[in-house]
Amino acid sequence: MKIETKVIIIFISFLLIAFSAYQFNKSTNTVLTFDSSSVSINDKIIKVEIADDLFKRTKGLSNVIKLEEDAGMLFKFNDKQIRSFWMKNMNFSLDILWIDGNKIIKISKDLKPEGDEPKNKYFSLLPVDYVLELNGGYCDRNEIKVGDEIKYYFD
Repeated sequence: MKIETKVIIIFISFLLIAFSAYQFNKSTNTVLTFDSSSVSINDKIIKVEIADDLFKRTKGLSNVIKLEEDAGMLFKFNDKQIRSFWMKNMNFSLDILWIDGNKIIKISKDLKPEGDEPKNKYFSLLPVDYVLELNGGYCDRNEIKVGDEIKYYFD
């Protein structure tokens, strides 16, 4: 094969890889779109994106640019365990609600974003089957506290 042909093939391969990386990055740096699922805490309705599989749970809200005020991500598990979360590649602060059934048992407030290698991990301390991530400060602004009950509305 001639040198010119090899150079062209390498160049086209590079362009395809660069375009694919751009498309992936573009698709992960977005504002969330929500289905019809929501939760209610103290009569306050919150639209939620459901994270109910390993890929969605691992990605979480990482690389999301903005979260609407009355919106969040609900992590739904099939069992109750002590859970740990991080703030990897976050672009905004979060309140994390640790939920056992329908009762908030702990709130980690206003957790700051961390980069690609987060140093902090946050734990539920007790077994939980749901975790709800909301904009940082949301719980204080809406007087949400430990012991409050949560209602689920799944589509």
